Amino acid sequence: MPPRRRPRAERGRAVRPRSKGNRAGVGRAPSRAGAGSSTGRAGAGSSTRPAVRRAAFDWLRLAGIQAYGHLGVTSKERDLGQRVEADIEVAYEPSARRPPDSLDAYVDYEELGTLVRAQIEMSRCKLIETLAEEVAIALLEEFDTPVVRVRIRKLHVPVSGFSGVPEIAIERGRS
Repeated sequence: MPPRRRPRAERGRAVRPRSKGNRAGVGRAPSRAGAGSSTGRAGAGSSTRPAVRRAAFDWLRLAGIQAYGHLGVTSKERDLGQRVEADIEVAYEPSARRPPDSLDAYVDYEELGTLVRAQIEMSRCKLIETLAEEVAIALLEEFDTPVVRVRIRKLHVPVSGFSGVPEIAIERGRS
């Protein structure tokens, strides 16, 4: 099922509610003109919430992994198959915490490529979103990594009159 669109107030910048007495601005987005001034909004420039610090990772990126997969919405796509390309990123603790120049402290990118190719070749799903999820789960289960990023694209869709390169990108972590 495709993701649902978030309610308007949750997209991008938040829309601040207007007071009932100010009817002139009803139905319009708030003006950005006074956004930085003290009259634009209460407490401008200060935040009551502490900044959320995201864990810093080093990333191994493996781009352009290609395999032949049998996936697609139409039976023609699944029967004929098509070339699929994947880019993956695997997170590590920052290098200062790992032993230097030791393969034991890293993931072997040949193993990463082999796993991703196998997932593409054995998958029989309809959606590239499902394939991306399957690849992400396999990477998290097989390798000791806190976060993975997966990008999957169909290089040639065997549907008459279709042009373009459909692609999905996801990020998944351990729960």
